[in-house]
Formats: sequence, C-alpha cells, structure tokens
Amino acid sequence: MKSNLNKDMMIRTISLLLLIWVITGCGGIEEWIHDDVDEAFTDKTFSKKELAEDLEFLKTQMAERHPVFHELTDSDSIVAKFESINSNLKSDMSRQDFFKLIGKFNPYFKDGHSFIFPLLAEGYYHEENGQYLYPFGVYVNDQSIYINKTYKHKSNSITIEKGTRVVSINGVAGETILKELAEYGHGETATLRMHMSTLLFHYWLHAIYGWQGNFELVLEHNDQLTTITAFNPENWESKQNKLGDNWLDIMPNQIAYLRLGSFDVDEEAGFEEFVENAFAQIQQQKISKLIIDVRGNTGGQTDAGAVVIKYLTNKELNQASTAIEKLNEDNNGLFGYKGEPGEIIEIDVTNDEIIEPVEESKRFKGEVIVLIDEMTYSAGVVFVTTIQDHKLAKLVGQPTGGHANQTGNLNPFYLPNTKLLVLAPSRYITRVSGETRKQTVQPDVIVNKGNDPEVDRTLEVSQGLFTN
Repeated sequence: MKSNLNKDMMIRTISLLLLIWVITGCGGIEEWIHDDVDEAFTDKTFSKKELAEDLEFLKTQMAERHPVFHELTDSDSIVAKFESINSNLKSDMSRQDFFKLIGKFNPYFKDGHSFIFPLLAEGYYHEENGQYLYPFGVYVNDQSIYINKTYKHKSNSITIEKGTRVVSINGVAGETILKELAEYGHGETATLRMHMSTLLFHYWLHAIYGWQGNFELVLEHNDQLTTITAFNPENWESKQNKLGDNWLDIMPNQIAYLRLGSFDVDEEAGFEEFVENAFAQIQQQKISKLIIDVRGNTGGQTDAGAVVIKYLTNKELNQASTAIEKLNEDNNGLFGYKGEPGEIIEIDVTNDEIIEPVEESKRFKGEVIVLIDEMTYSAGVVFVTTIQDHKLAKLVGQPTGGHANQTGNLNPFYLPNTKLLVLAPSRYITRVSGETRKQTVQPDVIVNKGNDPEVDRTLEVSQGLFTN
C-alpha cells in the first residue's frame, strides 16, 4: 500500500489491481527480476541443507521485519507449520517444488501484504520467451471463478462476456483450483485470502500447476457451455480507458455513480483531473445524490483517495490516528539515520499530510453512499475508514476481508539460496478513530449480494437509501 505517510512508488502490472507493487525508489516488476534469469536459473535444484536454510531465513526475517508480526500471527501455528514444511524437504528440489511447500506459509502470516511471491522469475522469463501465462482477469463469487471484463479476440469473432463463469481450466474444475490456491492465499481472513488468489491468478496457475502456453477453457454464460483455446493475451482486447477502472456515470433518478476501482494511478493517468471534472459535472447537473463504488479496490496511493475526500468535507482531515515503522537494513535510511534495525519509530500522522478541502464553490454538499466489499483493501481500506470515522458518508455492502488497521510500506527480500521473492510490510497504520481491535471494516448497511453475479444487489439497495 502506498501511503501519504511514506510517498513510496507503486507500480501496476498488466491490468490487475495489485496492491503489492510497492517498492522504495524503484521502477516496475523488472526491478525484482534477477539479472541472471535464464533456463538454467529456473531449472536449478537445491540441497536439503540449502532449503532448510531458506526456510529458517524466512521465519526469522518475517518476524524481524514485520511491525506487528506477533500480534497478527499465532506462534504455535507458525511453529507447527514450520516443522511440517521442514519435515518434507528433500534434496534436488527445484524452485517450483520448494515453492509448492514453503508457499503454504502465506496464510499463516494473516496479512495481505505479507507473502512469498509465486515464482516471479520463472513467470517473467517464460512470458518474455513467448510461453504466455493465463490471459484473462478473473474474480470470485460464491466459490466460483468469473471473467472480470469483456474480452474480444482481435482476429476472429470470439467474445467472452464479463461475468462468464470459468467451469474449468486445462481440465481442472474452477472450484478445485480455488480450493488449491487457498492453501497459498495471503490475507487477514479466509475470505480475503480466497479473493486475493485472483490478483496474481496467472502467476499462481503457473507456480502451482506449471501452466503456460495454450489454455483449454470451458466457459458458461447464459446457461451455455463453450470450449475455447486461449494462448497469447495480446490476441485479446478489452474496453479500458486511460484511467482503467475509474469513471463517472449519471444513473436514473439523478444519482451520480463514481466508480473508483483502483487508487493505483500515476500522474500521467490524469486521476486528479478526472476527479475534478467528475465533481464539476455533478455540480453542473445539480445532482445531490452520489454513490462512490470502491468494491474490489485493492489499493494504490492514499493520495488518490485523498483527492476524492477533499470534495466531501469543509474542514481539514487526517487519514490515520497513529502509524509506526519497524526499521530494518533496507529502510533505516542512508547511513542508518532513522535508527537501528529492529527499532520501532512513531510517525506523525496528525499534523503531516492533512487533507485540505477544496474551495466551497466546488464542494459536493449532497448525500453520499460508499459501496464496499471483501476486496476493498489497502489504500481502499484507508479511504473507507477515513470516510466512516469522519462521518462523511454511509458505507453499504459487505464487510471488508482485510482489517481496518493496515500494514504497508512493503520491502522485498530474497531467500538466500533459492532467491524466492518475499514481500513484508514495515509499517502499521491505525484508523482515524483510534480503534485498535483486529477487525474488518463493517458497513453501516450490510447487503447480501446473492448468488447471481449478474445482479448487483448492493447497488440496487444503495439507490433506495437516499433520504431526498
């Protein structure tokens, strides 16, 4: 999660809403790839001693780097899982063999920002050499996998509609895939871990199943089954504007619908200009009802959320009550000016980076409803807790899968022998209200979204909640 509190750079890969691309002062995903990645690197095997060293390194580093590791995790479960994985280590295991064991540590961290990355080096190497990974974005509903947007093939008439159910991939049922990926999921709750598997879906399929190249898909839409073979993601196109998942629509009954599907937007995307134009249009049409939809928004920059909030308030606001940072050798500053590794420092969040309201003539003064769900996470959670704690709007939908208080400021590190990439947070941010309990964000109005992915019950319910 990128925060106003640290101003780190967050990069988005492909079209997924990735909360994970946070790395201090670096570029994109290529920065995490070893220079010597080739077939020999991806096929290398390791001794049992080397694997045991990596396992021990993982356990100690996560505890040393994570600011609230012992508050989130259960020590007995961690020890038991460590012993179980250690007992199954064998010599001559490949990186993939080892990952399929050690990756099952992820659920035990109980944090969406803490996990062992699913074979980044291999996935990137194979795609660069024309062995493409799974080409479509997906989401989960009622234990099934669905296509997340409409895709059209560039050279034939095949169209895959948004909401199409993925019955199977390469002969494996979608429900079976979800259950297997859950063993590697990262997140505070089982619900979040299930949804998180969709964010790096192409990498997970490659890491766990070794799938690349042709994908045999059985799809279901409108009770009709279709079988297709998909290969290169560049053969497919989907509707996507420069801002990706963010847009404004004017609904019936003069309700403005502001979709904020991601806060992972850079300056070039023109997000601030988009928000300014959206509120100008709302004001021009004299609309007094506004729905802001951050369902599925897994984060990005809290700066982006602040850009929206400043149109909803007439006073200065903060986005957190407290924040701490645990120092390590990667984040304690040049010559260690911040402090010694292991030291926990406090960060001033009450005086710095305050949200300044726009001038009154531009401010939205009507009713606001914010839609949330299990996949509202990271900077998305900071946005909705700020909204809720300052009483700027009513939250409607489903409880978030992640906690209201968030970790952030990710620092990557590598296991010494296998060089598997691990992500760990160094900061912990407490919501504006100061509530410290480890709990999810609870909407003011909870909606049962039902089993039909084509019926948006949350949006339907929200439209009936306006008082004017």
